[in-house]
Amino acid sequence: MNNIGYNISPEKIAFIAYNIGVYETVQKFGGLIAKGKISSDMDVSKIAEFLSNSYSFYDSEMIAQIINAMVSTNKESSSLIGHTSKEEVDEVMQQLKISGVSLPGRK
Repeated sequence: MNNIGYNISPEKIAFIAYNIGVYETVQKFGGLIAKGKISSDMDVSKIAEFLSNSYSFYDSEMIAQIINAMVSTNKESSSLIGHTSKEEVDEVMQQLKISGVSLPGRK
């Protein structure tokens, strides 16, 4: 692990990790909806099966930009989280991987 991780506050690590999960979920649901695989009358277990078999990719730069856009609109978040870099997102992804969280298809 490089030294970047030691400069990221625990709150920021949690915020980045949370947003990585949101990014993945939106990506998977969006893809399944766009392909017509999910409908309003579908069984929840079938949706869960589709989601577990869905592919997602991880773009550190895009995730950092999304976080920065969200944070810039809220003064409290902006002071707590601050600017997020691609390298910080990469570092959190590395920490998640070390912790056993699977991030397939990472760019």
